[in-house]
Amino acid sequence: MGTRIRVFAAAFAMTAGVLGGVAATPAIAAEAPAVLAPQDSTVIDVTSANYDQVMAMSKTKPVVLDFYASWCGPCQKMAPYLEKYHSADAGKWIWAKVDVSNQGQNKDIADKYGIEYIPTLIDIASGQEKGSRVVGFDEGSGPKDLRTWLNKL
Repeated sequence: MGTRIRVFAAAFAMTAGVLGGVAATPAIAAEAPAVLAPQDSTVIDVTSANYDQVMAMSKTKPVVLDFYASWCGPCQKMAPYLEKYHSADAGKWIWAKVDVSNQGQNKDIADKYGIEYIPTLIDIASGQEKGSRVVGFDEGSGPKDLRTWLNKL
């Protein structure tokens, strides 16, 4: 009886696929191990739990604290440029992303730096704020200004 059910299920799945329906995934496929892409150790999602570790990293490499939110338009416009410049700089600096999307999320870190507007980028060296900040993002001059700021890290 079990064999008939499996044959019927396979036939049903093929028919659903041909007709554009949703086919059930065989249980065997669900058991296959997932292949994970390697993580970039210079891109970090910062939380209260790992904040001290990120500050320790700033003793050997510049850290850019990126305060952003998923609902923030200027943050979303800046992100591709940060990604592009970070890739071009080949790990010269650590991109430490501090998500403040939800009320209270990472509030302790944002309060520590007096964050009032997002996006805000802060250059950290040896655990301390080093220089000027980038606040906001203007699509006109923003990419050039961001590149100039990052070159000074």
